[in-house]
Amino acid sequence: MPETVILATAAAALGLIVGSFLNVVAHRLPRGQSLLYPPSACPHCGQRVRPWHNVPVASYLFLRGRCRNCGAPIGRHYPLTEAATGLISGITAGAIGLTPFLLPGLIFAWTLIALTRIDLDLQLLPDRLTLPLAGLGLALSVVGIWVPGLIGWQGPGLPPPLGSLLGLALGYGLLFATGWAYAAATGREGLGGGDLKLLGALGAWVGPVAVVLALFVAALLGSLIGGLIILLRGGGRHLAIPFGPFLAAGGWALLLWKDTLIRWYFGLSGLSG
Repeated sequence: MPETVILATAAAALGLIVGSFLNVVAHRLPRGQSLLYPPSACPHCGQRVRPWHNVPVASYLFLRGRCRNCGAPIGRHYPLTEAATGLISGITAGAIGLTPFLLPGLIFAWTLIALTRIDLDLQLLPDRLTLPLAGLGLALSVVGIWVPGLIGWQGPGLPPPLGSLLGLALGYGLLFATGWAYAAATGREGLGGGDLKLLGALGAWVGPVAVVLALFVAALLGSLIGGLIILLRGGGRHLAIPFGPFLAAGGWALLLWKDTLIRWYFGLSGLSG
């Protein structure tokens, strides 16, 4: 237990730093800008952000949410992304443990956080993130044949190569069929191509059975949270709510607690013996 706490704490601290970089990714990558140059600056006055003003979360609190130079407000999504990345990194490390799958699991979580931010900001899931995520899942499943601990027969880990490929195909196909049926029934496009590619990428990491449950979890969360947003903000049932964050949450949960969630689902549906 102490080792798990130390590992989770170290991962959370690393996650805060990574979260600061994910803010850059979320802003620049969809716009085709370099992730490394120029250095971060205030969008209002152009003043370069000094290193001591770029400490995750703490700098935002110290500066009281305003630019040191011009006093313009700093968006709350910056410290929220950093804090969320720290929290999710700690949970991910605690669930996986000190195994060869730890770094891939963290990269998976960080990529989903970046995609979530971009989808919330722009209603966009860039191919530059979803396609490499899918490719990495497939590649690591092959590498896992020779590296013990990457393929998760029990607990967190990747499916074997065939399962990864089937998960990718099924994930993409499920949403393709769902989107086609929705468009045929309503005459409106309900899902974007990015959603299809994201679920396909998730399938490459969790396998064909778990990707179906990931979609179920995403739909459940989308219905509950989306319904609450519509209720609070108004706009009717046609209010556009990005589905990517819910897919990301479902995929992350299935990667870490696949066996538990599958048993829960089969028990809930009455299919467990």
